[in-house]
Amino acid sequence: MQKNLVSDGREPFPFKMFLIYVLFYAGQAMYNVYLNLFLNQNGFSNTQLGLLSSVSTVVLVLVQPLWGVLSDKSKSKNQIVGMLLLISAIVGLAFYASKTALWLSLCVLLFNVFFNPAVTLQDNYTLEMLEGGRWDFGQLRLGGTLGYAACAALIGYVVGGSIDIINAFTDAICAVVLGFVVETDYEHIFWMMGIFFIITGVLYFTLPRVSGHREKKQKVKYSLLLKDRRLVCMFVFNIVYTLGTAFFYQFYSIHYSNELGASSVMVGLLSTFGALSEIPFFWFAGRLQKRFGTKALMLFAGASAAARWLLLSMLTNTSVILVVNMLSGCGFVGFSYSLIRYINDNVPKSMRATAQSLNGILGTFFSRIIFTPINGILADHFSISTVLLGNGLLMVAAVLLFAFTFSKAEAYQKAHPVLEE
Repeated sequence: MQKNLVSDGREPFPFKMFLIYVLFYAGQAMYNVYLNLFLNQNGFSNTQLGLLSSVSTVVLVLVQPLWGVLSDKSKSKNQIVGMLLLISAIVGLAFYASKTALWLSLCVLLFNVFFNPAVTLQDNYTLEMLEGGRWDFGQLRLGGTLGYAACAALIGYVVGGSIDIINAFTDAICAVVLGFVVETDYEHIFWMMGIFFIITGVLYFTLPRVSGHREKKQKVKYSLLLKDRRLVCMFVFNIVYTLGTAFFYQFYSIHYSNELGASSVMVGLLSTFGALSEIPFFWFAGRLQKRFGTKALMLFAGASAAARWLLLSMLTNTSVILVVNMLSGCGFVGFSYSLIRYINDNVPKSMRATAQSLNGILGTFFSRIIFTPINGILADHFSISTVLLGNGLLMVAAVLLFAFTFSKAEAYQKAHPVLEE
């Protein structure tokens, strides 16, 4: 049975869950930024890195729905997330066991199997834990933004030449917690990441229990989710958004640094400012959605994303670009929050974790399997600015199409409800 936090007006802020988001996304930032540097240091070519990324994504697409179904059937969703994080920490530490290409590739694949599903399952747990309470999901999720932004800022200085800062910090942590000091530069990331995930994993076992709502013999009906036309419209709109974001995160730092002459510190600040811009939107996302509705929130997010791509395709002043890139907060929060909240509010309880996993799979599949190679081809044949301009124009078209189709879908869904227990 689900246990919510206290639901009266004096309900305290859930700092433990907020801390979990901070540590969770700080660890994720470390892994995302340093993994390819570590693998390259150990002999992986760019071609091998691309192949490994594609294979690990395919593996993730295959296993993530299984974790969603397991969570929906489990007696304790928080313990499932905690277990995934503890296993992820063990896999992270396993990177030190061998430096062979086969072993490191296996570690990357296993990490994707256990860590990435925890992202969507964590959000599903948080939403259900907060049901009927005072606090909104976005107010906790901004903890992840703070954790990620702090690491992104530190990483910018690391790349800029101040690597002794993070070396001294991680050496001290390892000396206290593990009893010795690691000596290789990029290897520090796995100790720190492992410690963060161990802490978050253990904390999950101390949180209020939220159980799954699906009977063990109850069949999974993905087709039922796709019968909700509003949800399908949101999925498609979000996929178009991931096209632009995938291209930005894959190539814009190259354009920003090599073509516009930005320093490595400025590149780090680009990520930091973008992440920090999410904070006010996450804090007020719940109120904005209640006041203006899902459609308006997603349209505003889409318009912000379109303006961001169009402006970044034309700007050359690095300082102005830092400010414009803060539009990312509205776009990211608007899309991610709207989908996560809509699924929690409209999908049957017995399929919520499954639906959140499907949401994660669609974004991952198109951004990392379909769009990544396409982005590479386009970047080789056109300038990065030209492709970004094309993404901006595509987003404008998507905004107009969503405005029309979502209204039609709402009218149809009211007459033909499908997502009921």
